[in-house]
Amino acid sequence: MLMALASQSVVAVLAKLDGTAPEQITALRYIKNEVIGHIHKKEDWLQLGAIPPIVRIISSDTFETKDKDTRPPSLTLPAFTDDDNAKLQALQLLASFANGGPAFLPPIYVARAIPVVLSSSCLENEHPQIVLAALRVMRDIAEAATYAPPSSPITLTTLAEFLFDEGTLVHLNRIISQRSPTPDGEAQISIVTHLIKDLCREERHRSALATSGILDPLSTKLASFAVLQGQVLPRAELIDRLYGLEDYIPEPATKGMSFDGILGAIASIIRGSISRACKLLYSPSILAVFPITNMFPGRSWTSLTMELPGLRPKKYMQFEPMNVLLPRQPQVSNHGTCPPPGTSRDLSRNGRSASTFHSNADSQTPSEETYARNTESEGEEAESPLIPWLLVLIRSRRGSEMLMAVSILAALFRSGYSHKTRDADLGLLVVPVLLRMLSEVEAKMKDVDYNNYNRETAELLYIIEEAPAVLTHLVTDNELLQKAAFENNAVKTLCKLFKDTYGPPPPLAKTWSSSLSKKGLKPVVDLPPERRLGEEGQPRYLVHRLRVRESCLRAIACVASLQDGHRKAVVEQDVVPYVVESLTPSSSNPPSVVLAALYVQRMLSRSVRILRTVLVDHGVSHPIFMLLRHHDVEIQVAAASAICNLVMDFSPLRETLVDLGVTKLLCEHAHSHKAQLRLNALWALKHLVHSSSVSLKKKCVEDLESGWLVHLICDDTEDDAVFSAKTKGENEDIDMGISESTAPRGPLDARIQRDIETRLEAVREAEANWHRKVRHLDLGIQEQGLGFIRNLIGGAHSSGSADSPNDTTEMIDFLFSTLGQDRLFEILASKLRVKVLHPFSRRGVPGTETRILPPQTKIIESVIYILVHIAASIPRHRQLVVSQTELLKQLAKLFTSQDREVRVALCHLINNLTWQDNVNDGPGCSQRALELKKLGFLSKLEALKEGDDELDVRERAKSALWQMKPAY
Repeated sequence: MLMALASQSVVAVLAKLDGTAPEQITALRYIKNEVIGHIHKKEDWLQLGAIPPIVRIISSDTFETKDKDTRPPSLTLPAFTDDDNAKLQALQLLASFANGGPAFLPPIYVARAIPVVLSSSCLENEHPQIVLAALRVMRDIAEAATYAPPSSPITLTTLAEFLFDEGTLVHLNRIISQRSPTPDGEAQISIVTHLIKDLCREERHRSALATSGILDPLSTKLASFAVLQGQVLPRAELIDRLYGLEDYIPEPATKGMSFDGILGAIASIIRGSISRACKLLYSPSILAVFPITNMFPGRSWTSLTMELPGLRPKKYMQFEPMNVLLPRQPQVSNHGTCPPPGTSRDLSRNGRSASTFHSNADSQTPSEETYARNTESEGEEAESPLIPWLLVLIRSRRGSEMLMAVSILAALFRSGYSHKTRDADLGLLVVPVLLRMLSEVEAKMKDVDYNNYNRETAELLYIIEEAPAVLTHLVTDNELLQKAAFENNAVKTLCKLFKDTYGPPPPLAKTWSSSLSKKGLKPVVDLPPERRLGEEGQPRYLVHRLRVRESCLRAIACVASLQDGHRKAVVEQDVVPYVVESLTPSSSNPPSVVLAALYVQRMLSRSVRILRTVLVDHGVSHPIFMLLRHHDVEIQVAAASAICNLVMDFSPLRETLVDLGVTKLLCEHAHSHKAQLRLNALWALKHLVHSSSVSLKKKCVEDLESGWLVHLICDDTEDDAVFSAKTKGENEDIDMGISESTAPRGPLDARIQRDIETRLEAVREAEANWHRKVRHLDLGIQEQGLGFIRNLIGGAHSSGSADSPNDTTEMIDFLFSTLGQDRLFEILASKLRVKVLHPFSRRGVPGTETRILPPQTKIIESVIYILVHIAASIPRHRQLVVSQTELLKQLAKLFTSQDREVRVALCHLINNLTWQDNVNDGPGCSQRALELKKLGFLSKLEALKEGDDELDVRERAKSALWQMKPAY
């Protein structure tokens, strides 16, 4: 007896859902009129079992039309039948249920509504209104999933898995590829692009989207906006005609096209990948609208040539028309008379009536001889005009459109497809605009009513959530841009936004709940899953605050990563207590927030002053230590990284952490199967043993286990794992987001087409090189392992007697007894030899080739400094080093190393080996010097003294010679 709906009329309505098409239409309209705008009636109809028959109506012809393109070849659409009308009504009704909130997601999921809505019978339907209705269902489900509790079967991640499936992407590609869309088609494209923008957050989804070829139609839509604004480059039509690109200049974008959706979808796909950024720049429409050519006014069009944009471009074209739309910047150039990006120049018209490029001074045009002399630099590549066009776009747009344009520009900039001198343009033209918008939106947030959620409120919340993340992506590891952000009050703005997320909750309307509970009726617990409501969703303000908290934490850490003054400014904003609170996992601090807080703490701990005062006062050691025990391995990795600076010898927190048991815990993590956790744990242990007591050092070795330490230093664990997977047939095709067919359609010039294919393949191979990535991890672990040994035997105290024990001597003897004297020297010698990986690998298996690896510089430095410390001990240990003839022969080859630190380290080693402690050590010192001379060290030191380019190396060599010569 639900709301008195167990009447014969209601039963009849439900029965009609399984009847003929006209009966279904009548029933669907009746239910739709009942539930739209009435949340409680939605609950009751759901519990009566309305969802399954609705899904059956939608899926009535799913299997008949699967994998078929049902779009008619002509513009005449077939008649809209009763079956089509029933499907449309069912989709609209399902969207209404999805609009009810997260509680409706579990029954929708159980009824398998999502696969049905994403099937070809809906997304490839011959009637655009049905396609649009299906996409609206997905939009409303995605909106509900945004606020779904963790227990919900439909979250943004699971929804992305459905949406970015290979089959579904074919449908989405066709939707976006519509050339002359109707209003319904424009709405379809808008929904699809916004779904991509909002759901594409993981690398595998970005890769799947790029592989599906969806980036090309998105690029075409982007280029159509440049055509609409009359910003096609001058003479682009001529160059396109020469190279077969004239058909790729798109029609102007329509007024109803969603620009921020197009920009956001592209930004989401290309983020974090050089190959996908390259694919965007090499898209035919982008090349057609933004060609790179040696054109300038007065030059014959028949002599025009087109170039492709290059990675890390260094070439400056004499004629860069897009830069005329940018504000004039100071002309500081290292390229002769070639102006840097951002320099305005007078241009001639290109003949297009809608063009925004003008010229009024033909006399300023350089001659062809000047052009050839100044700009044709062999081997250098130019920048795509898309880069300055995005700068123009950022300065002319507002809101989310501007934000997404910055996101695309940041992705291209981070991938290396812009001039190095663009740093100044970004710092002067982009960063201030971005932060100004963030400040303006932040000022409006106090008037936001979460109970009255409309389009304007949604955009404000989105900008607040995404702007710090875009800023982070833009300024990471770039000191100039971080300084620009700091000077534009980034720290103050970000810290205020972050602290506001811990403020009191806003006033909210009374939340709805099941109508059964409101009527005092006993909830029905024995209903099947498709008729049972799920949990209520999270409050909108809470989800928003968590997103802002994470993005602001990452932005704060990024701005404070390189400059101590920026870290000081962060501390002065009194955010450290909130950062420490964010280190405690809870429902209000999900793993993403905890990871961001660990990032902030790690950046702040780079300041010795902050580490010794603020971080001690707020007790960061205990929460970070607890995170080392967290069940999430990614949090363990971040905690191990964050703890590295806290266990340094100058840190007051070291003793606290040791008392908590950090030594044993780090040693356990050093045995982890996850390479990054092993690396960070070993790095922290290296810092922990530096200048610590002998007892602590010995405990670290015992807990780590000597055999495992040798394994970490000697074995290429990750490389071997990839090799093993390859030989077993696993991971044979590692997809990095480049589709198989990279060549564009149409009569594209054969040379340009080959060049595009070659460059895309080269970028793909470089990015998909897993051996390079795992080799980097292996080398990092080996370097930290050697650094651990170096710090174990470092920190010796002075001694009055040559043979009396001290800390260094005791630890060296301990290592000899634990690892084995001969074994230790053999390990060090092996690190200096060329290494052959997989010498007996099978032929014909990709990724399993035999590889020859020279010794790496950082490894060499670590080996030499271990020997330096051994030689800094007593004469007996110096004599042991000199007796290692093969090892010394390897070292003698390194005096010509390109690395300055290696040459300096060798000079330190000779200094220590020829040191005479006292008169009793005189004969031994002479013998050691004579052995070194026989091995050629004397002549090599003299060569360094006379011919090295580095003053420091020459002075070290001079000191070593002064000590070595009198000894023999």
